[in-house]
Amino acid sequence: MPDQLASPQATADTSHPQRRKQPAKRQAIIDAAQRVFLAQGFASSSVDAIAAAAGVSKQTIYNHFGDKEALFRAVVRAVQSDFAGDFHEAGLEERLAASDDLRHDLRELGRRWVAVVLQEDVAALRRLVIAEQDRHPWLFDEWQQPRPALERALRGAVSKQAERGALDVADAGLAVDQLLLVVITEALTRAAYGRRALTEAEAGQIVDNGVEMWLRCYRPIRSP
Repeated sequence: MPDQLASPQATADTSHPQRRKQPAKRQAIIDAAQRVFLAQGFASSSVDAIAAAAGVSKQTIYNHFGDKEALFRAVVRAVQSDFAGDFHEAGLEERLAASDDLRHDLRELGRRWVAVVLQEDVAALRRLVIAEQDRHPWLFDEWQQPRPALERALRGAVSKQAERGALDVADAGLAVDQLLLVVITEALTRAAYGRRALTEAEAGQIVDNGVEMWLRCYRPIRSP
């Protein structure tokens, strides 16, 4: 993923390497289900409508996924695996843990992360999960699944930087939560959870300001 805001995607990106690993028919169903869920919401979407959109029989969907809830989980995992895969393949955890220029590398991480969370399909699914969570609270739990792994990786990098003396951090988990709040949550709020497009300059300013604030809090105080 480039170090800038990704262009909006109206449908799932089947060219992504994580998605190409899926068998073609199964992936076609996931892509069709995503379109139907986003257009109609979870509760109003029917397996019949998804089957028609995918060009398969309803029984084929049941054979692959079992029921509508399992299919929605598959849609979320497909989007989230793209998200997690991008960061894993980029080796950002290792780079951050050994970085001698945290300001630069945290800004790069922030830009990549903001670009991902504001992609049209990711943002739209997030809004759907929020809208449906009162009636279907498991949707939110499913949406959150990949975050712990990413946050653990970031906590690990922060802890290693603290061991090196580059950061003064007593609680890496709290520090990571605060970084996400001033970068990712701020970007989502400013973008109205994907309903308003941020320019590359706007997104970059949010990231840079958040990283600068965070570093001022956690840079060790040097003796004069």
